[in-house]
Amino acid sequence: MRIGDAERDTATTELGDHFAAGRLTLDELHERIAQALSARTHGQLSRVMRDLPSLKREPRPGPAHSEPLLSDGQRRATADASGDGRFAAIGLLLLALLIWLFTVVVFTRHGYYHPYPHHPYSPWHHP
Repeated sequence: MRIGDAERDTATTELGDHFAAGRLTLDELHERIAQALSARTHGQLSRVMRDLPSLKREPRPGPAHSEPLLSDGQRRATADASGDGRFAAIGLLLLALLIWLFTVVVFTRHGYYHPYPHHPYSPWHHP
């Protein structure tokens, strides 16, 4: 019999409770959560939970696409990665602004930029 996200969420929550109670190590918790999230049938899910006592939880209704449980380290790494991306984008923006500013200064100071170079009364016009 196939299972849905609610059953997977309930199983991962129970695994977290078993970890908190000291029945699972951190490595076992990560391994079993991965198995629970990839389970498609009740049989696969029951194999993940078979040597643990039942906590008798009711499946909670949740969003159709729930995010997998992440450890604090994984959450920090994800946050750091998004912060690095913002830092890189701001850095590139500042670099482009500096290049533009340098180009404007060079062209205006050395007379390369003329607003109306072919106008006969322009100071830069040379017949």
